[in-house]
Amino acid sequence: MRGIFLSFILIVLSGTFSFVASAAEKRNQLEELLIWKMSDELKLSPVEEKKFTDIVQGLNKKKSELNQSLQASIEKMSKADTAKAKEEELGHYRKALQNYGRLSEEEFDKLKPLLGAQRMVQYLQIKQDLTNRIKTMLANPETQKGPKPSLPQPKLIEEK
Repeated sequence: MRGIFLSFILIVLSGTFSFVASAAEKRNQLEELLIWKMSDELKLSPVEEKKFTDIVQGLNKKKSELNQSLQASIEKMSKADTAKAKEEELGHYRKALQNYGRLSEEEFDKLKPLLGAQRMVQYLQIKQDLTNRIKTMLANPETQKGPKPSLPQPKLIEEK
């Protein structure tokens, strides 16, 4: 089941949502799809699913804000004309980087009480597998466009 899910996500990531107008809409749709499928895989109750959704969306929003902060800090550093201004901006960058790094801990701390040990392990495995597949796909895009393996011939079953 997980393999089918990951294959579906890879198809989605490789361009199925290209008809959507903005990157924000694509990200939101993908986020909703991942949350829904993760909820399904983890067999969350409706109450758990709501809490899970709120946590994941909140963390993703923080990641986005911190990423924007990191990018803005780099831009400010490149435009700074004095060593003092550059040093000050490096401090801002370091702080944003630390906060970004803490998000993984926050994710763990918020999801573990909700999911429990067994489902938390399952969540981490699915997330790691998906991350590895996405990295592989991005590192080797030409392998994704090659010939697709064909399905085996259907078996004919005769009833007597």
